[in-house]
Amino acid sequence: RLLALLTGKELERLACGVADIDLAALRRHTRYGVGVSPSQSHVKHFWSALEAFSPEQRRAFLKFIWGRNRLPLTEAEWGDATMRVHALETLTPDQHLPVAHTCFFSIEWPKYTSLHIAKAKLSYAITHCAGIDADNT
Repeated sequence: RLLALLTGKELERLACGVADIDLAALRRHTRYGVGVSPSQSHVKHFWSALEAFSPEQRRAFLKFIWGRNRLPLTEAEWGDATMRVHALETLTPDQHLPVAHTCFFSIEWPKYTSLHIAKAKLSYAITHCAGIDADNT
């Protein structure tokens, strides 16, 4: 009887969550590591890359960084969960891919010198480096 009260879209949202990643919600639940701030150019490139991605790419990003493809539906469901953005310190940032730690919902983000490079590296990582525990560590 209760199912008759819901539309198909409402039932899908309750059962599966929202198909696209709400970047505003993700930003609200993001914390930055030591020496990293949202005003830094490489962090701006990070957010701009996510904004430019398709819904499928954003889901792949979430799978890459957290092992799931949808965000919690409500603030209460988030609990204490926060995405962490840390700097990947290297002398050649444009030569490195970002590193995700799915158990900690965190990413080590190189100080990419352009949005073009940031998008290309993140796109490659979410497409080709999505195996959880592939290194058997």
